[in-house]
Amino acid sequence: MTTRGKIQSIDTLLARGEEVLVAALHGALALLVVSAVAFRYALSDPLTWSEELIIILFVWMVFLGAASAFHTRSHIIIDILVLTMPRRLRRVGGAAAGRGTLGFLLALVWFGYRYALREFGNVTPMLGVSAAWLVAPLVVGSVLSIVHVLCRLFCGPPDEVLWADLVERE
Repeated sequence: MTTRGKIQSIDTLLARGEEVLVAALHGALALLVVSAVAFRYALSDPLTWSEELIIILFVWMVFLGAASAFHTRSHIIIDILVLTMPRRLRRVGGAAAGRGTLGFLLALVWFGYRYALREFGNVTPMLGVSAAWLVAPLVVGSVLSIVHVLCRLFCGPPDEVLWADLVERE
């Protein structure tokens, strides 16, 4: 298998894992919210810890979903400017957007990691778990996003990282 094939295999494997985790988190959140409402209003015995767990799971779901959207190129773009550019300028813009996105994601990893280290010793009031669990999704999601963007850079045309479908229309 070539290096390109290995990178694409890793990218696809990570994307499938993200999809499974996001689906599982979504199901767990739905079950937890319904249970919390039932316990609070039907049984008059609220699950005091449920809100905190819902928030933690939701944050994980959001950042894993954001990474998955990089794999499928599902993030929205403001295409009015892109559509009015000549083809050559679109390619330059695509390359710049890909590299700018990587820079932003690397900054998120760096600052998220530092923030998670600061929060590591703090515990949440209801669950009593490290508050770093609320920050870790930022780091994990950003690292996964970087892998997906890098795969686009190395395995596809580097100037079409974020909007290949727009370039291909011409």
